[in-house]
Amino acid sequence: MSGTHSVKSVDALRRGLMVMHAIEQSSAVTLAELHLQTGIPKASLLRILKTLIESGWVVRNELERRFMPAASPGDSGPHTHWRSRLSALAAPVRTTLERRIPWPTDLAVRDGTSMLILDAHRPINGLAVNYRVLGFRPSMMVSSLGRCYLAFCPDDERRSLMALLARTSATALDRTVLREDAVQRLIAAGRAQGYCSRDPSELGSESPERFGAIAVPVFAGGQLLASLSCAWLPKVTDEPSIVAQCLSALRDAAQLIGERALISNVRPPG
Repeated sequence: MSGTHSVKSVDALRRGLMVMHAIEQSSAVTLAELHLQTGIPKASLLRILKTLIESGWVVRNELERRFMPAASPGDSGPHTHWRSRLSALAAPVRTTLERRIPWPTDLAVRDGTSMLILDAHRPINGLAVNYRVLGFRPSMMVSSLGRCYLAFCPDDERRSLMALLARTSATALDRTVLREDAVQRLIAAGRAQGYCSRDPSELGSESPERFGAIAVPVFAGGQLLASLSCAWLPKVTDEPSIVAQCLSALRDAAQLIGERALISNVRPPG
């Protein structure tokens, strides 16, 4: 471009872009790994990472102490801030949870007409059913996370959400689940059981989400904040077994996360 030869480049920006590229290439990277990949001193890396996080380009996975690309790059508004706070305060609870549950767990919040996973959990036993990454948005109508949110959210929020989904959902499965009778059955079953599930048989054999899952609601002082789920391989176990083995631990973790959120006043903006 004309006029650029006489203008000095910005070294700090160059290093910031180098760090951003390294994070995107790795998907999830530690501070030590970033130092090895970029050669930038750790003190400088911390300043760059702080800037990228505050600007909404990078998030820190509190469970694994890794830095990842943000789900909505450049979004540094109040919604991003509260999600980061919720993820951080839930991290120690979920660390304890993974000692009780060998299967992958997800913590997700509503983001428009889908759910947004805050931290992807890699189970300690190495099973990788839930190989999704931070920022994955499961379907509101198909996922246990979304169904749980629909079952336990306030009636007026559900009506508004269902109307929006009816206008935007294109799949035949979504349209089937969106029927009023199906929604009422979903709500009744979820509230009676205290959890919602997803049926992997509803999905095609090639679907990357073909696994079973149950999810419980996370409340803080009566306000629904999120859904907490556990996923499993249908070839290995089944829903009754998971409910018997894992539901109590999921509920305990959800209650603890809600209590911590209430004490810290971590709530969705607006």
